[in-house]
Order: sequence, then C-alpha cells, then structure tokens
Amino acid sequence: MSKQPLLLLEERISLDLPLCQECAGRCCQGSPGIWVDPGRFFALFFAAQRLTLDQLRGRLPELGLVLWENSGVPVPAPRSLATGCAFQGSDGCGFSVAERPCQCLALIPLIATLAQPQGCLCRVPEAFSRKAARRNWQDYWQTV
Repeated sequence: MSKQPLLLLEERISLDLPLCQECAGRCCQGSPGIWVDPGRFFALFFAAQRLTLDQLRGRLPELGLVLWENSGVPVPAPRSLATGCAFQGSDGCGFSVAERPCQCLALIPLIATLAQPQGCLCRVPEAFSRKAARRNWQDYWQTV
C-alpha cells in the first residue's frame, strides 16, 4: 500500500530558500503550484472541515484561490496572473512555508535554473504531479 500524500510531503520537502531567493521564484513565475493532498488543503484553510464542490467554490475567492479544472477534476490552486502565482511578491511567497501548495514544497530545486535567462528546470516528484493531484481530488470529490 502506498503512503498518504501528507506523509510523502513530510519526507519530500526540499526547500532551498537561498537558491529560491536567488532565482526569484521562476517556478512561481510560470504558474502556481497546487495542493495535491485534499486532507492537507482542508486542514490548512478550513479546520479540516470537508466541503462539497459548491461550498468550496463559494469560499475560495476570499482566500485568493481558484479551482483549476483543466484536467476535468477541480483542484485548488492560487490565482494565476500574467506574472505567475498571485502570491509571489517581491519578498517571495505570500504563504508561510506550512501553507504553501504541496507541489511548491515538493519541488526539487536545481541550480542549473540560474544558468538560463528564464524558465525553471526544477522537478516535481511523481507523487506531487498534476496527475497525482487529479487522482487524489477525484477520490475526494467522489466521497463528499
């Protein structure tokens, strides 16, 4: 049996804050990360309360979040701007480390990113991919 996403995240956090500061969040400039683990998402923002899709749609705007539905399964994410993640500011991420999307925390920073003029070469482990998030959220939506 595979481990739950939250346990995997605790093992996988690979933040390299000095490298991220030096690169100025190129991953964030591309697009926001998403919360792969529904349990972690609801624990962070809704005191572990389970919400239906309609309830969540009504509550996300006050948090500055949206549902990404391009995979056919709604997955919470920060709003996206032309410059990337709406929470990326001149001082870095607007979320505390504990609140950041699962993908952001699991991202494997690569110093080679600094050698190119733009874009991000950092990698996301398969357990935190959009495919994994889609599967986790699909399971969640089927149970509420």
